[in-house]
Amino acid sequence: MRKILIALGALCLLTLPGTQQLAATAHPIPVAPAHQPLTADEQLFTGLIGQVSAAIEKNDMKALGQLMTPEYIHYNPGNSSGGRTEELAYVGQWVGTKVKPLTPLKVTRRGDMAVTVGTSTFSGEFEGKPFSNTVQMMIAWVLRDGRWQMTVIQSKLVPA
Repeated sequence: MRKILIALGALCLLTLPGTQQLAATAHPIPVAPAHQPLTADEQLFTGLIGQVSAAIEKNDMKALGQLMTPEYIHYNPGNSSGGRTEELAYVGQWVGTKVKPLTPLKVTRRGDMAVTVGTSTFSGEFEGKPFSNTVQMMIAWVLRDGRWQMTVIQSKLVPA
């Protein structure tokens, strides 16, 4: 009987307006942020990532190379790295590649340097075998001679 009275008392307390507010804040439910318009930097770098994606999809290694600095390096998910020449040769072997961004691009910019982070799915064919990978990429960009170029990429596979 005593347990029932305690339970009823607790139930009555939860019906009080102040207690409901307290209960609601004790374990807040995450709310998705409202869609915010892109900042100027987010627009700029989303466009640049679009150019990278378009060059890959068109297998246009000249256009892709122009978006890389001469000292470009990619630290890839296989725990190895490759420079500009190796990257262009490797990506140039991809056939029928599609690039699909999955997350909004996060951008941090300080003067003529910026870092972007985003996740995309890359699918196509390599050495006669189909592939599809979801990859998160952190890209360091530098502004040289009035244009932004990728200088370092760190990428990791995202589990399906």
